[in-house]
Amino acid sequence: MSSSPLTLVDRPVESATSEHEQQVAKLTKALYPVDRQEKFLELHAEVEILFSQLQALQRVRV
Repeated sequence: MSSSPLTLVDRPVESATSEHEQQVAKLTKALYPVDRQEKFLELHAEVEILFSQLQALQRVRV
């Protein structure tokens, strides 16, 4: 591995996703009051669940 900084492409997907989620969380905390943060996180979790269900349905249909 070279001594140059890693780019997003060089990192594992899990690492890149985790870093992205940390950045989103930091920005969300800085921009929104606690009640809105909670609502955002609830909606984000619901979207993730629905997306997982959609992917499962798509796998069944293929």
